[in-house]
Order: sequence, then C-alpha cells, then structure tokens
Amino acid sequence: MNELSPQIQIELDKRYRTAAFVFIAQIVMALVLIAVAWFLAQTSENEATSQSLFTLWLVILFIAVGSFILRRALFNWERLSNIAVLKGIPGLLQTLQNNSILLGSLGELIAVIGFLVAILSGDKWEMFRAGAVAMIVFLANFPRKATWQKIVANQKEI
Repeated sequence: MNELSPQIQIELDKRYRTAAFVFIAQIVMALVLIAVAWFLAQTSENEATSQSLFTLWLVILFIAVGSFILRRALFNWERLSNIAVLKGIPGLLQTLQNNSILLGSLGELIAVIGFLVAILSGDKWEMFRAGAVAMIVFLANFPRKATWQKIVANQKEI
C-alpha cells in the first residue's frame, strides 16, 4: 500500500471527521425518535389499517435492502477509480464523504418511517423494530477510515 502525502492525509482526516460526525448525528436522531415514540405512541389515537402498516413495513424493508445494494454500487472500485481520474484525490474524498452521508440518510429515513408506523399503530414496539433495522443499516454502512485510506492510497495520483 502506498503512503499518503501529509496534505492528502490532512484532507482525508477532515473529510472523514465530517462524514463520521454527520453519521453519528443521524444515529443520535434515530435514537431520539425511538425515545419520543416510546412516549407518544401509546397516546396516539390513530388507528391505521393493517394494510397501510404492512405497506410502510415493505418500504422499510426495501430501503434497508436497497442501502446495502447502493453501498456496493457507490463504493465500486471502478467507479471510484474513474472519479479519482476525473476529479483527483480531493474529488474522490468529497465523493466518499457524500456517499457515506447518503447511506446514513437511508438509515435515518427508516427511523422516520418507523416513527410514523409507531404513531399510526399506537404500538411503541413498532418503533423498536424499525429502530433495530435502522441501527443495522447504520452499523453496516458506517464509514471506516481504514477503508478510505486504502481506497485513496491505491489510486494513482494525477
């Protein structure tokens, strides 16, 4: 593995910190939604049909599976190599940051839909189920600094 120049390492650290901070903020917001749903779900007087709740659970499932597929597509080696050639290492780091934040947003979306399901059904446990799915998505897609360093180090600088 090639060593990174100090300038590239500084840029990588900055981009990674930003992506990790936003990602952790998204996880915290999902946990806040779980806590709020714990108290609000039982007081909700909405009675949604089982078909509408099933539809929302299908959406959660498709987003979760889609996040894993999207991760594979966004972190495709050939795609990242093309970005490095076209935009250079700074553009590659920006892309890695944007990809990580986008994948975190999918976990946050799952948490929001789970909150909606909990409020509509009046069952606080629905939010825990959706929160568990969101946490799996968050953990699977959390940006890893070692992976970023490996991607950047293996790119040919222009």
